[in-house]
Amino acid sequence: MNFLKDIIQTNKSIVPKAFYLALKNWQIIFTGLVYSIISILLFRIVFVFWILAGIVVTLVVSALFSNYLYLVENIIRYGKITLDDFKKGFTVYIRKIYGIVVVIWLVNYAVSLLLSPILNIKIGFVSLWMLVQGVGFILLNPLPEMIYQKEYALGESFSYAFSFIKENWIDWFVPNIILGLLFYSIMGRTIIFNMLMGGIGFSLSSGSFIMYFAGQLLLSYTMIYRGLLFDILSMTTRRKRMFMRNVYK
Repeated sequence: MNFLKDIIQTNKSIVPKAFYLALKNWQIIFTGLVYSIISILLFRIVFVFWILAGIVVTLVVSALFSNYLYLVENIIRYGKITLDDFKKGFTVYIRKIYGIVVVIWLVNYAVSLLLSPILNIKIGFVSLWMLVQGVGFILLNPLPEMIYQKEYALGESFSYAFSFIKENWIDWFVPNIILGLLFYSIMGRTIIFNMLMGGIGFSLSSGSFIMYFAGQLLLSYTMIYRGLLFDILSMTTRRKRMFMRNVYK
């Protein structure tokens, strides 16, 4: 049961630190509103770009992800974020994120084009294609943290993500699944409503605002927590962590 002990000991320091940083930098919860406004405006004018619409949408979405990851990085590294960080964040990682998105899209397109008959085979209620995408999601799960913590070329980014999950899958997914379920319990109904309506559904009631900002705060906490956890797991092995704990008892 060494793995369970390691998870508990590792999280003893990460959980309160992530909580402190999330509360200290509570302003980050308003970025969701900014991103939503930008997205709404984008999809209202994107038709103007005609055949370039897909490229424009991908660039803007990459810029939004770049901004958020840069803010999380500054919270983890320096304990704070500023307005200048917000302004700068849209371009810091846009090239790296755009490259990753394009590679994933090309792989998805090639696989679906060449293996479509096989991927349509269903295993129970789930198609083989859904299983393949699920595996891809698992293997590439630490990509957001790797983008701002590691300086790898595009191809190396994917191979490192695979290697990281191979070495740390228990330590990584146990807390992430718990946080994911907690987030879904708060924002699940809103997410499902948006998917069914094909847009951004948001009520102006006080209850909706409270739920929205609670979800944003939990999302911020989760991303900060993931960043702290990734930093520890990527720099040490379980054996090394246990050894260091015994040394400094």
